[in-house]
Amino acid sequence: MFRGEGAAGALRAGFILLVAVGVVGSGLALAYERHWQGPWQLAPWITLGIVVVATAALMVRPTGAMAWLARTVAVLAIASSAIGVWQHIDANYNVGAAGHDSHDHHDHSHGDESDENGPSMGDVMSGAAGHAPIPAALAVAPAGLALGLATIGLGGRRRPPQG
Repeated sequence: MFRGEGAAGALRAGFILLVAVGVVGSGLALAYERHWQGPWQLAPWITLGIVVVATAALMVRPTGAMAWLARTVAVLAIASSAIGVWQHIDANYNVGAAGHDSHDHHDHSHGDESDENGPSMGDVMSGAAGHAPIPAALAVAPAGLALGLATIGLGGRRRPPQG
């Protein structure tokens, strides 16, 4: 796949390497957090599996169809990551709101605007409220982005040589 392509092949190989690092890193982070307690927590594992399959397919057969498949999987991985961010924000807000009601109004807002109904968005995003790390939910997105970038130049229509 990478031989005979010069700089484009080297760039593609670098993006594939970034996909591998992203998948391994995300998998390790998910395993450390024991991220398999429910159906929503299995979603990133499934997404990583699909990214691995699409990457392998692209490496074995770098055709236009495989490039299309890889790009589709890349978009799905990024969307999955965005859904994960939403899920983490929601979990943090709900835990923070429950804790906010049960505490004796100890202010954790750090100057952010906070109402009496729950924690501020700053607390939710920073982890001061809740326990679901927001940056961890973004971990799958770079692997998807790298997979999409690895398809640059594949599957395009080639012009006949002028001669």
